[in-house]
Amino acid sequence: MEKLHQVFLSSNAEVEFIEYCSLPCIYFPDTHLSGADCFVEVFYISDGTVDLMFNDLSKKEILSGEFILLNRKESDCFILSGNSDAAILHAKILPCGLYQDLVMCQGYNEHLQFLRKERTDILPAAVEMMKLLLHLNLREEKTHACLFMEISIAFFFVQLYLTESPGSLLTLHDPKHQLSGLMLEIIKNPGIQWQVKDMAKKYNMSTNLFISEFRKVSGLTPFSFLKKIRLRRGKKLLENTDKPVSVIASECGYNSHASFTFYIRREFGISPVKIRENAQKKT
Repeated sequence: MEKLHQVFLSSNAEVEFIEYCSLPCIYFPDTHLSGADCFVEVFYISDGTVDLMFNDLSKKEILSGEFILLNRKESDCFILSGNSDAAILHAKILPCGLYQDLVMCQGYNEHLQFLRKERTDILPAAVEMMKLLLHLNLREEKTHACLFMEISIAFFFVQLYLTESPGSLLTLHDPKHQLSGLMLEIIKNPGIQWQVKDMAKKYNMSTNLFISEFRKVSGLTPFSFLKKIRLRRGKKLLENTDKPVSVIASECGYNSHASFTFYIRREFGISPVKIRENAQKKT
């Protein structure tokens, strides 16, 4: 049962915390927040009205019963303020596996979402999910059943963040967004030897035009996007499997152990062996 639980954790989402937060809630630009930090923060305004200032510092009013979904970046300035009678429930959700890659990629363009009163189709469910998540977290002892429920709710909010995002990779099938399908293929199969010239040819574009159009959709060049996906996948495999580093390097599209080690160290600041050691210390 314990092994099953660990497998379930490694492929879904988990809750780092859920709590009522005091106002003002302020995030200043944080240079210590790296691209390796991928999470969705959920703010539920359970009572009162709050004001949000985000990056350009224009003020938005968020009403009681509404949600803010944030995938914070290192350059973000986020200020949530309001009266002392306002109550805000705050959760930090950590996606795993494919969904971690999707959240990361979605965040290059749009990484702040709102769930407003008009969303009567989904808002009541989101409210009840948040309340249940708080109830589960307040239990002194958690059974496996409680943990599985908590993971499912966390997964719900990750999917909500992705599907509410303008230009979501999960919802765009319009021909003008054809490159979103390619991004999903890269995420699912990072070990393939992707070549820009071949991808450009597939979409009947010149190499330069393809790079430009890909950047519009993803926020990155094809090379940078592929590198991010491969390194994040490699880090996950190092943390959650006992596979040899050379095998992981090959699965992530690297021709050699040395090349994989070089890029891992450049991205995360430590070697593959150290990443695995750190993960084992936490278990």
